[in-house]
Amino acid sequence: MTRNVTPLAKTALVVALAGVCGALAGLLAPSVPLPPELSNSLVETLVRVKFGVATFNLAVLVALVAAYVDVYRDLPNKYTLSLLVTSLALLLYALSANPLVALLFGFPPHPALGPFGFLPDVFVAVAIVVLFYQSQT
Repeated sequence: MTRNVTPLAKTALVVALAGVCGALAGLLAPSVPLPPELSNSLVETLVRVKFGVATFNLAVLVALVAAYVDVYRDLPNKYTLSLLVTSLALLLYALSANPLVALLFGFPPHPALGPFGFLPDVFVAVAIVVLFYQSQT
């Protein structure tokens, strides 16, 4: 017997799990090698926040892509395909915006100074959560 979960409850669960993943990623992120002129605790904190927000976005986007795959299986048309492709593009954005990916490819992360380094990712996170909620209704 399956339990019906409300869209709001499912969204809250996904956001909570993604929030835990993002917070842990930000807290447990490896020390980021920065150029000496940028090496200070504020810049390291900003890179960690960006890492956490990008990880949150990545986790919610994985759930969103899975939801749109299910929608596309049930209703294969151009509109649902475009939602799936858009969510895949956002998934690639979240992956490439993560400072750890730059490190894995041998590049230092680009720490934009101030909140503008991660604020766009916060706005993307809000949009992703709204899209996920809408995909559940």
